[in-house]
Amino acid sequence: MPTLATIPRSAAAPPRALASGPAGKVFTYHRSDYLASAPGAGEPQAFLVEMPEPGAVIPPHFHRENEFQVVVAGSGRLGVHALDGVAVHFADAYTPYGPIRVGPAGLAFFTLRARADAGAEYMPESRARMARKARRSVAADVSSAGETAALWPTHADGLGAWIVRARPGEAVASPPGEGGRYYLIVSGSAADGAARLTCWSCVWKPAGAPHPALDAGPDGAEIVVVQFPEEDST
Repeated sequence: MPTLATIPRSAAAPPRALASGPAGKVFTYHRSDYLASAPGAGEPQAFLVEMPEPGAVIPPHFHRENEFQVVVAGSGRLGVHALDGVAVHFADAYTPYGPIRVGPAGLAFFTLRARADAGAEYMPESRARMARKARRSVAADVSSAGETAALWPTHADGLGAWIVRARPGEAVASPPGEGGRYYLIVSGSAADGAARLTCWSCVWKPAGAPHPALDAGPDGAEIVVVQFPEEDST
């Protein structure tokens, strides 16, 4: 069954320290866990990272699991990709990406995984631990236009991303596909029956499970939907 996850803004975790760059400058950030599970358990993982300090840098790195990152506020850069507004990035497991640079307005993004990961492997010092050849790194900005749209053509193995928009009270249409996916509300709100999902709430739908029955809230809803490749469905 789909899993709903919402955390009030006041519940953000205490700040953590991040040392970045060759000089080891320390920045602070906040991480709010939405779906927390242990690495190796085969369960989904979703958390919000808020980096308020301009100039903070997360060095290039890779993870052992496939992941999406959805930028929801602020500005900066992810590698050569400029971030300003809502954007979606996918990286296959063992595929290095970055650095992530925080712009003058700070940066906030979700990390979404079908299976929990043990943590970042920073480059180049972790190169020997890359268990397989790097593969896809895909990024797309979310248009401010009002229509529902695919952010990139769905790949042969099911990898896909969409922006879905619904008017107040309207049923949210799920894009085609049965893979494991997240629904992340980036504007407005939605409801699943009696459960109200505020902005920056998310829904995890396992592969083969029914799509959530969401209705847009009183101000409508904009929802980023991301679907994992088939290998995350087994």
